[in-house]
Amino acid sequence: MRSGYVKALSILAAAVGALRRLPLEGAIRLAVPATVVAVALGSNWSPSVRQVAQPLWKLLLALLCALAVAYALANAGPRRLWERARSPAYALAAALVALAAASTLWSADPRLTVERAASFTLVLLAAAALGLAAAGDRPRVERLLVAVAAGPVAVAVLGALVLAGAHHDALQAATKTIPSRYRGIGQNPNTVAMLFAATLPLLMWLSVEWRGGRRLAAVAAILLLTGSIVGSGSRGALVTGAAGCLLVAVATAMSARGRVLAGAAVVAALAVAVGLGQIPQPNPQAADVSPIACPLCTHRPNDADATLRLEDEFGAPNGADPGSKRTLFASTGRGQAWEGAVDQGQERPVAGYGFGTEDHVFVDRYYSFFGGAPENSYIGVFLQLGLAGLLLVLALAAALVAGCAAAIRRLDGAGRRAAAACTAVVCAGLVLAVVQSYISAAGNNATLTVWLCAFLGLALAARPAAATT
Repeated sequence: MRSGYVKALSILAAAVGALRRLPLEGAIRLAVPATVVAVALGSNWSPSVRQVAQPLWKLLLALLCALAVAYALANAGPRRLWERARSPAYALAAALVALAAASTLWSADPRLTVERAASFTLVLLAAAALGLAAAGDRPRVERLLVAVAAGPVAVAVLGALVLAGAHHDALQAATKTIPSRYRGIGQNPNTVAMLFAATLPLLMWLSVEWRGGRRLAAVAAILLLTGSIVGSGSRGALVTGAAGCLLVAVATAMSARGRVLAGAAVVAALAVAVGLGQIPQPNPQAADVSPIACPLCTHRPNDADATLRLEDEFGAPNGADPGSKRTLFASTGRGQAWEGAVDQGQERPVAGYGFGTEDHVFVDRYYSFFGGAPENSYIGVFLQLGLAGLLLVLALAAALVAGCAAAIRRLDGAGRRAAAACTAVVCAGLVLAVVQSYISAAGNNATLTVWLCAFLGLALAARPAAATT
């Protein structure tokens, strides 16, 4: 890992040298997509890539946070920032960060809690600082949103390049119950799919807002991300991404007939995507009965966990029976995992096991479920911070959605469309949180994107500076 940090520091030094030549906003608009790409590579299927990318994304996140704070101070100053930060969302975010830090005192793994609380604090601070800096300034918000969308598109392009050059690495092999699934540069198919689902509403907004060649580029990006989600087989990401696009389409239509047509087009596209997703089939001759469960395994032929997970040896139907075939509506064992995680959380119901300990205290004891976390962000927060943390997260989410919705009601034209895009990303992110554990994990692909859009949407709800003086 030391060599990984050395390489990461070298890359960061080169990046800082390049960013110093740019205006502050320009540096941020490069740092945002660079951080998103680094986070995605941090969950890459290659241990060699992860060794460099994991320390790199942490360093880039710290750099982005420092740039965002400097940007906020340069554009507003301490007094005006304090006035803008009176929104309940900022107070709730601060309370959540404080609780995460305080949970070190009772954490099952204090060191891990400190590290992950620090990373999550950087995410929220960077998002909040950019939101405060751009409050009431629609053009500035729109430029930052373009930077947010650029990161996931770069991740999709890198995945497509890997698919073209080394398709066996970009695809997760089929098993007896699960067809081959596209994972691009991610460690598993769900990590990149959820990032793309959260980004589709932004690209939908850009395809409406832009003209000429830029519009064609936005449409091409939509097709690339949608194709990646379909190939991943992630049902939650597909439905959530479509719902986000539907919200943007309806909000940006100029008439009732336009809303109906836009909605029908999104629903038709979803139906086509679902149909294409059913084409890949499981391989009845496959030797593996499940995806590899151990992220640290060396993937050599003598790794028993790559063939049959240790936790599946007891209670498995008919020994090594592969289980039920994965279909569009089939359960993947999440219900059992959720029930077990809630039962475990009830042993520490008030303040949980400590921030960031979700994947350390949760144990997958369920034959049909494959995961190191319960794959539900709300249950994950309950495990980490108990009812206190869960109520804070829900209150923060409600405040951010209310702020974005207020921007839609107050604005018209281009401002209304941008607010609709932010609202769609936040709503998509909150729905994805039901089927993925990510909302408080800085190292997850979609976390930074969702939080940035949430606070930038809140910035659109603020009155322009000229109107408040």
